[in-house]
Amino acid sequence: MPNNTESAPHMVPPTKGWTGRRAFTLLELLVVMAVMGLMMGFIGFTLLGGGGEELGSAQREVLGLVQQARTRAALSGAETRLIINAMDDDLEKYHRYVELVVKDTCATTNESRWLVMGEGTILPDGVFFVPEDDSFCEVSEEWREDAYTVWSSNDDDFELMDTFKGERKEGGGTKFRYLAFSSMGSVVYPSSSGGSNLQQPPRLVIANGSLNPIASGKPIRFIDPDTIAGILMRRFGGFAVLTPDDFKSP
Repeated sequence: MPNNTESAPHMVPPTKGWTGRRAFTLLELLVVMAVMGLMMGFIGFTLLGGGGEELGSAQREVLGLVQQARTRAALSGAETRLIINAMDDDLEKYHRYVELVVKDTCATTNESRWLVMGEGTILPDGVFFVPEDDSFCEVSEEWREDAYTVWSSNDDDFELMDTFKGERKEGGGTKFRYLAFSSMGSVVYPSSSGGSNLQQPPRLVIANGSLNPIASGKPIRFIDPDTIAGILMRRFGGFAVLTPDDFKSP
């Protein structure tokens, strides 16, 4: 008989010393899938009204990943992150590649690794996650002033090694920005900055864009303020689907 001991990436068993994660029951999975199906059905026709088929498709795909991340965190009891490539020397993936990972911590050494859930995906051609401010991208004068992504962390030092046997270890490698969900399934807010106690709710913003010349120092540019979309997260559940009208005019 063939040896089928190697597990698929999303079924990597914890090794000795690493904390195990509670397996999903069939009933839990069926309930979650049914709820997600209903929610996607209700909002399927209320998503982006403009920006082209690629942008609308990307918004639906990102929304599905957000739902998966929240559900995975709540059912597994482990922090889950939706990670977005932030390596400006890899323009094929920069602010386009997205992947789902779940944290696993070694009880002995306290070392963390991230289990990769399925395969990553790249947004359609010409669609990018909008960075956190215009120091990372070029925008037109008409660009809406709050049409930028708010990540779960203000720090940009989250790096993971390449995937090996269905997991990524922390350390030098690829830099990512991320949207995180706690072990309770609640979205993680960024720390307040500038002496303010007000925390901005995380939001993922996507838009039609194009690559800039490398010498510009800003890898991507966004010109049309009417070809943007997004997802605004609520702390304890739920979200709001964003269209161009939901962003402030300059």
